[in-house]
Amino acid sequence: MYSDLISIEKPQISVLTPSLNHGRFLASTIESILKQTYRNFEHIVIDGGSTDNSIEILKQYSHIRWISEKDDSIVQAYRKGLKMARGEYIFQCCISDGYLDKNWFKKCVEILDSDEDISLVWGLPQTMTEDGNLYKISYAYFLDDPPPQKTNFLTFWLSTGFWYPEGNYCVRREIYDICYPKDDPSDPFLYNDCMGFVYNFNTLGYIPYFLPIIANYGRIHHDNRGKRLYDIEIPLFRKYLKDLKLYRKQLLQGKIRHYFRNGRSEIIKEVNSKEELSRIRKQVWRYRITQSRLMRYDLYTVQKKIRQKIRERFIEPAK
Repeated sequence: MYSDLISIEKPQISVLTPSLNHGRFLASTIESILKQTYRNFEHIVIDGGSTDNSIEILKQYSHIRWISEKDDSIVQAYRKGLKMARGEYIFQCCISDGYLDKNWFKKCVEILDSDEDISLVWGLPQTMTEDGNLYKISYAYFLDDPPPQKTNFLTFWLSTGFWYPEGNYCVRREIYDICYPKDDPSDPFLYNDCMGFVYNFNTLGYIPYFLPIIANYGRIHHDNRGKRLYDIEIPLFRKYLKDLKLYRKQLLQGKIRHYFRNGRSEIIKEVNSKEELSRIRKQVWRYRITQSRLMRYDLYTVQKKIRQKIRERFIEPAK
């Protein structure tokens, strides 16, 4: 099934997969990528020095390019993978995750090849349990009410802080290199790469495109990265929101200018007129209201969550 991938010298896509002692999920992740109908890709696994059966599994797939050595952070792992990558477009796919739509690579390539203004394509993720059962579709409401596209997405991001699902987005290599956090202790997002990438991508003015497709699954398991690094990542998430609010405030007050850039990092549009800032300001308030959680829940769910908050704050602490 993968013999056609072994001889590819100039892949258009590079899939980067960091891994550490998750051999029990490794084959499923690899196989989900192999099922893609688009075949001009390479798969690079950056193993952090696993001591389980991960290396034995990797040796069974001759098309995979891989290294196995200790990493100090997820950023360092992805940066190693990027140095190895030969593709024009980059996908991130952690071990234990994978793809659901067999045509996802093909659809992303078609968008990026046909529109040089777009630098990132993203879709919807679905949760998978540890034993492999599909569960909740994240942001399922976008199927009926999609977010604004291209340059109009800026106001949506300024309003909500929404970040692209890192398990399925496809990014132009040069833009990924510019926006992804640096393997440097001075980078504030060294230990929360997703937030750092999204903040840099949006404030630098690069343009995304949404496809209303359930593209990938993200597996929930007892030792996943989010649980292990919760105490580190949560403060950085708060920093992400703080930085976003500051950028929004300075932009709407006219203290800074926002420049939109195409896939070659060329400036294609500048936000500077009073009329445009006024329009953005109105849209920000509109999205802050319409995209609030209360607006997304039915009345029963709202009541349930209010009761839960009351119990957490006033009843349970008193026990």
